[in-house]
Amino acid sequence: MSSSIPCSEKAYPLRGKPPSPPRMDLRCSAFSAPGAQGGPREEAGTGPVPSARHLHSLDSSTDLIQDHHLVLDPATPATAKHHAAEAELTTGAGARVLKRHMDAVLKVFATHSYPNHELPWQRKQQTHSKSTGFAVAFPGGQRWILTNAHSVSYATQVQLKRRGDDEKHAARVLAVGTGCDVALLTVDDEAFWRDLHPVELSADTPALQAAVAVLGYPIGGDSLAISAGVVSRVQMTHYSHGCMSLLAVQTDAAINSGNSGGPVMSAQGGECVGIAFQSLTGNTANIGYVIPTLVVRHFLHDYMRTGTYTGFPSLNVVWQELESRTLRLACGMGPQHKGVLVRSVSAAAHEAEVLRQDDVIMAINGVEVGNDGTVPFRHGERVDLKYAVTSRFVGDTVTLSLLRARAELAVAVRLSPYQYLVPPHMDEGRPPYLLVGGLVFTALSDPFLAQRYGSVAAAPVRLLHRSFLGVRARAGEQTVVLSTVLACPATLGYEGAGGLRDSPLVAFNGTPVDCLAQLASLVAACNEPSMRFDMEAGGKMIILDSAVARACTAGVMEDHGISATMSPDIAAAVERAQRAQHDAFDGGEQRPCRSGVAAEHCAGPAPILVPAAGEPGEGTDGKPPAASG
Repeated sequence: MSSSIPCSEKAYPLRGKPPSPPRMDLRCSAFSAPGAQGGPREEAGTGPVPSARHLHSLDSSTDLIQDHHLVLDPATPATAKHHAAEAELTTGAGARVLKRHMDAVLKVFATHSYPNHELPWQRKQQTHSKSTGFAVAFPGGQRWILTNAHSVSYATQVQLKRRGDDEKHAARVLAVGTGCDVALLTVDDEAFWRDLHPVELSADTPALQAAVAVLGYPIGGDSLAISAGVVSRVQMTHYSHGCMSLLAVQTDAAINSGNSGGPVMSAQGGECVGIAFQSLTGNTANIGYVIPTLVVRHFLHDYMRTGTYTGFPSLNVVWQELESRTLRLACGMGPQHKGVLVRSVSAAAHEAEVLRQDDVIMAINGVEVGNDGTVPFRHGERVDLKYAVTSRFVGDTVTLSLLRARAELAVAVRLSPYQYLVPPHMDEGRPPYLLVGGLVFTALSDPFLAQRYGSVAAAPVRLLHRSFLGVRARAGEQTVVLSTVLACPATLGYEGAGGLRDSPLVAFNGTPVDCLAQLASLVAACNEPSMRFDMEAGGKMIILDSAVARACTAGVMEDHGISATMSPDIAAAVERAQRAQHDAFDGGEQRPCRSGVAAEHCAGPAPILVPAAGEPGEGTDGKPPAASG
């Protein structure tokens, strides 16, 4: 039996997390080096971790070329359409095209050091992985290499090996696009680039039934392997590593562990039409997924514009389909109207300044929205309306055609990232934490839940509700939870946590807590003889003697190898808030803040890359469907 999609999707349909397709195991396709310890891997749902029986066997891989005849990956099934695809790719012009680009396909060796969410001041044991990358041509002549984000997540060392070479070259990571599962690398060694001809990125998405070839270094051998197939489908798809829904190409070409980051080439024009990144296993055969060049180009243009990865935007609304005629009439829609109904807008997003509950979104930048929540894509094809938003950039302005109170109007909306209350991933940094006596607090995130419970789906319902449906009411808002109780004189009687472990913190000494940085500020400023922590679980509370808690902190840090009472990001946020308050007083203005640290100074847990690149493994999923939209 197969299990469900590995990672919680956070953009359904313009916001929130979508239902997981049943009975599927969608996994990233990098693999660990033999003998490597498994990195952090979240099982999908409560099902078993996929074993070898879930993988397509690959007994050997060959890259023989004889008179432009290529020997393809033996894992490719022998069906009529595959025979046609193989014929197109293995003879004549198709073979010459592949031969020209084979030397641009690289083997990626990465060493990973993943964070420990339960002991956030530590990292887990070092792991290793192998995957694929390729040199890409881009205007400007940049020496760039593309691979998957999960191939280099939390990498302390990345090395590349050219086809037929015996030497590895050190690579630098320039940018990691967690949401779209794309990473950009470069190599400083001039010798590496000698006679290396980069691959051209196609400007178009391949047509259905177009013949394609997947090039890479999958498990089962050391040399380059090629598998042939055709394009089966193009639609918005769940990205198991990025936890987003973006455009993806489905193919029946074999994509196995180790193919991650490899180019998928068109047999017609010889251009790269995408990057292999995940496959579906279980009760299925040969369903692989490719990141199309539209998404790859978005990532590259984002990096060129900003020097970093800003992500994909969202409208930050929950919407409902309007397929019911009765519902459309109740919304004041006539026969000429189509669209979706806005049910709520994230208060922390820019969109809240413009959109209202019960607005009907009829078009996005002139593209008509269907009653089923889709927009036109190509002739005879429609995709989820998220495509009309995610094809733009964060900060772009789009025009929405609305029906509000039976009147048509057009509004301009500045697009922003989705306002996660519980982030689906983090950004290469360590998890945030705060130590108070022996109490360890952190900000709730999906990676934390995945490590604690084996999968996000196995977490308590009270935390799942926040993960799936929680939306920030204020900028920077977090769910602060009690992660661990370390034994010390201040925590006597609380060692067993009494059901308090992982409980959200509601208030500190009567002040509602909005984020971890605010809690750190409140604790530092506390002059009371005791510290009271009101917890959500059962309305329970923890009371520490302030003097005892402060006195035993140094001993707790020494016993557990903790270098600081708070993570660097929290310390920086507290410092920013203190400077802002100092400037306000200097200017003669006293800005009251119930929380001690204004919400905008709260440090949101930075985004974490799971599943591990070195795993044929799952992400955090099995989540139930979000409410409408």
